[in-house]
Amino acid sequence: MLLRLCQLKSLIFLLLLLIGSCSYFKADKEIAHELLSRTNTQWFSSDPENSLFDQDGKPQTHQFFDVNPNFNNSDTFVNVVIITPEGSNYAHELDLASGQRYYSHSYCSQKDIWNQYSGSISTPTFTIGAIPRYLDQLGEPQKVIIYGGEDKFKKLTDFHEYRVRLVGALIKQSCPEGNCIGKSTWNSKMIFIAVDPQDLRFKDITDIEALKREVNWKKEKAVIENLDGQNYGGKISYPATRVGQLIKIEEAMEYYKNNSIFISNKESQKISKGCHSLYEKLWKEVGEEKPEDRPAKTLGELKEKLKLIEELKKNKKTVGFSARLSKFVQKYYEDFNSCQKFVYTGNININPEKFWFLAYMKIFFKLHSDDYYYNCRTSSWQKNILNEFGKPIYDFKKGIGECKDKSIDLAMTYLPNFLKSIQGSESSSYKFLDYDHHIFGSHRKIYSWVKISGKKFDCSNDPNEEIRKKLKIFPEDIVWKSRHVKDLADEMKIIY
Repeated sequence: MLLRLCQLKSLIFLLLLLIGSCSYFKADKEIAHELLSRTNTQWFSSDPENSLFDQDGKPQTHQFFDVNPNFNNSDTFVNVVIITPEGSNYAHELDLASGQRYYSHSYCSQKDIWNQYSGSISTPTFTIGAIPRYLDQLGEPQKVIIYGGEDKFKKLTDFHEYRVRLVGALIKQSCPEGNCIGKSTWNSKMIFIAVDPQDLRFKDITDIEALKREVNWKKEKAVIENLDGQNYGGKISYPATRVGQLIKIEEAMEYYKNNSIFISNKESQKISKGCHSLYEKLWKEVGEEKPEDRPAKTLGELKEKLKLIEELKKNKKTVGFSARLSKFVQKYYEDFNSCQKFVYTGNININPEKFWFLAYMKIFFKLHSDDYYYNCRTSSWQKNILNEFGKPIYDFKKGIGECKDKSIDLAMTYLPNFLKSIQGSESSSYKFLDYDHHIFGSHRKIYSWVKISGKKFDCSNDPNEEIRKKLKIFPEDIVWKSRHVKDLADEMKIIY
């Protein structure tokens, strides 16, 4: 994953831009080091064509890129943004592309899946935050659990940053699906542990041993290991999370320097510019309707269309939507997937047609990178399993060349039902979130694809089951613009 993230930083080289190598704990000198309470809006102000506007038509604040962490290896203070406050009944996540918090799932009372703690576990006994501009070992926002400051974090959660003191860390391991006990399939990442230095209870705590004397760590460990649910195989539940020994802050900082990535202000601007260029390329060269894409309704129009197509082929130009899409996939598949995770695509307020085209392309690419594929021969979405050599049976770059315009149309038409079918049966799936307008949501405008957790909760009354049933995967009034057109060439059975 770290290699892939470094490749993202190098993406602009492919787009005739240049940045340095991956950096760690680099102070961003362009931003003053004062402690701020209200986050400034900068990220979405650079390119309106790829920006998230609020209801007043102004750029929204990006909670990952608009905050300076003021983090270096000479002290243990850092600026954080809040994701889920202590005691909240609802878990939230931070969407990297839109920079907004969104509702993930509801907490409920359950027992310790590891049977190491006898009490019940329901809501977080700490605040969950993220260190802006820093990515952990799995390429996600660097999480930090914070003790103290509960009341103020609840009151001012969105678009505020807080300075906390790091006192240690832990290694959190997650099992992607099923039963990982006794296996090497756990994914590992480090999570920092911090305190609010303004909280009277924790203001004098500077190391992990002092924290352990203040809190019941056996309970805290159980909360972390059970808070986000469990895996299920058949009717049996399995642990989805486990926590190792606590790590001293000095050791944590040393480990972090070698295993995490910081995206500086200069680097983020260049990445943003490079990805915006890539999105524009996809829209202009693939998505935007060309003269040869339009149906010929008369014999004269057909002659002109055939003449145009012949001229394009003579000049070695790619003809037809599916052929243009295939060409883009061959060159930019990995780059686009890296970009779409971090950089927002389109702007619904400026160009709706472009926005929805890119939205469809995002989920189309996401699914193919997440071990699914659309089989153009059978006209169906399928799981991309591994063959006897350990390689996926379907190669997207090769397979996309077999898909014609009509096949791509069907793939996009079937998308909502397919996403609904894997919801709850897989460890994670996706939904398009326009506004997070649940009573327990962040109430923010997002307009982005976000992940849905498929974890189960061993509660007497799991509220998540009912929520999943009512979940909308995609806006009902949005449909894919058909790329296959019928004209006189079809009636005359002319192949071009």
